[in-house]
Amino acid sequence: MSSATPHPDTPRVRRLPLAGVLRLGRPSDIWFKPALSVVVAVAPPNLILLALGRLDLAMYTMAGSLCALYAHNRPYAARARALAWVVLGMVAGLGAGLVAASLTGSAVVLVTVGALVAAVQKALCDATRIGPPGHVVLTFISSASLFAPQTLAQVPGHLALALVAGSWAWLVGMAPGLLRPHGPERRATARALDAAAAYARNPRSSASGTAHAAVQAAWQTLLSAGKRSGTRRALERLVVRAEVALAAPADADPDRLRTRARELRGTAPVPQAPDDDEI
Repeated sequence: MSSATPHPDTPRVRRLPLAGVLRLGRPSDIWFKPALSVVVAVAPPNLILLALGRLDLAMYTMAGSLCALYAHNRPYAARARALAWVVLGMVAGLGAGLVAASLTGSAVVLVTVGALVAAVQKALCDATRIGPPGHVVLTFISSASLFAPQTLAQVPGHLALALVAGSWAWLVGMAPGLLRPHGPERRATARALDAAAAYARNPRSSASGTAHAAVQAAWQTLLSAGKRSGTRRALERLVVRAEVALAAPADADPDRLRTRARELRGTAPVPQAPDDDEI
């Protein structure tokens, strides 16, 4: 009994390259900080409202408290400015929604206002490169406020609650700077050194792109840190070492680069990299 053989021209079914898309990437080394910051920013205002029996006002304090999600990857000088603008933007979007809700009950008008506010928030977040979570939280709050029943006379008080909670969120976001004033710069430099070490150990095109992006991000972080201090100069020299490793991976020492990256993530002083020091 003969068996049928497949025709040589029969096309083979190719699997879709979904493995790389669905594979979980390595989490950020500060993945927990936005979550913890929000917990600290949300708890005191809401506990005060609970004690006063006014949890119905929690929506407005939550608007300000959620600003603690932003700018965790920025140096503290830049973070102070970014968080202040986020708080003001949050209050402005909330105000637009509350005023619209107090003046009209037309769903068409409210949805139109919400769409316009969301477009402005998206454009501003993209233009300023505020980073995650971007305009999503701002749009969520302003859209929800469009359907919060109230009178026009109540709007100033509700905005004041959001502004007070936002000020507390600003303090929460800046508080880690008291313990590690150069923490964001150190982390960015450590990521650049780790990426350069990975490329030096295995020079692949994908590793090259990752390493160059990490080095570029480190320079952007250092340049936004404000005044040049001794610590910043030491970090700049380490980023230069990462660049040298990318230019000459065969001459680089990956283990030494990783050691310096590990030291940066700790609390020890920034390791020095003299100009004549070899990688």
